[in-house]
Amino acid sequence: MKRFIGLLLALVVFFGCAEERKFVKNPLDNRDVLLCQAEDYSPFAGFYNNIAQVDRIAFPGFFAGGGDDSPANITKIIGGENLSRELRKGDSVVAVDGTPVTGRKQFNEFVLGYNPDQTAIFTFRRLNKEFSLAVRLNTLYAPLLFSQIGNRLNGGGKVSIAVIPSANTAAQNSNLNVSGLIENDKSLISSSYEKMLLGEFGSFAGFSIIDRDMLDNIMKEVTFQKSGFVDDQSIVKIGKMTGATHLMFVTLSRYDDATAYVERLVEVESTRVLYSNNYKILKPKVVRKKTYEDEGDGRKRDKKDDKPVIIINNINNNGGLNNTTIISK
Repeated sequence: MKRFIGLLLALVVFFGCAEERKFVKNPLDNRDVLLCQAEDYSPFAGFYNNIAQVDRIAFPGFFAGGGDDSPANITKIIGGENLSRELRKGDSVVAVDGTPVTGRKQFNEFVLGYNPDQTAIFTFRRLNKEFSLAVRLNTLYAPLLFSQIGNRLNGGGKVSIAVIPSANTAAQNSNLNVSGLIENDKSLISSSYEKMLLGEFGSFAGFSIIDRDMLDNIMKEVTFQKSGFVDDQSIVKIGKMTGATHLMFVTLSRYDDATAYVERLVEVESTRVLYSNNYKILKPKVVRKKTYEDEGDGRKRDKKDDKPVIIINNINNNGGLNNTTIISK
């Protein structure tokens, strides 16, 4: 009986939370089409949760990959239940509001002409069958780094990135193993940014990450400046030896009161800095939780065993920054 009641409750919760299936008229042929909601999306959300350097673009709830004139095939779906259920990876976008889509580049140009919260009729092809959905667009909060890489891939170009980490510390702690911390930070940068970039661009045929072991051997011959940067000759040398089209320099600096990041994306061929950013994550101060107790005389006194409330900036397993609140008990 308990299992039956539990099953009923689970079904109520499931269907109660499900996205409602609404239909609207397609103005082109007056047929009913399912209304779907795109979710808003922030690439590199963990790292860029406090960063203002973003492009805000209308987002249909899915990404389309491929070359300029090749079919706009769906590579990733980020939408409500209706959209996620109706679409599949590999479906091709063949029309937007009745205008034929000849390729992935044209599709992206169509989407840029819309605003978030607008609804458009998208026509898709799966094998030999076509179907349409009404999609209410949301917002893509794209870091400028994402835009630089995405624009080149969407233009049919190839992007091969070498993530080059550097680290230092100015923290005054006699118990600190500085060399070990720096090596750990460099490894952390490499793994985190590689995961981050592959998660966003791994579905593009023109995107790749340079093997870290090969890069480590090459970087032993390169001298870093204090800023974590290298000169133009070294940039070209690294590019030739690895086949990288772009170098992603990331420097992590630890201080007593903060952790700072500096990012630069450099195009190997021109040695131009295409993107640069820096941000600092402050280490929060310990704030004690104020509690009181009445010792029987009607007066409240601070408890001697007040527990601290601590907020910790941490890097999670997916390479993103978390703000974790810990209340000691």
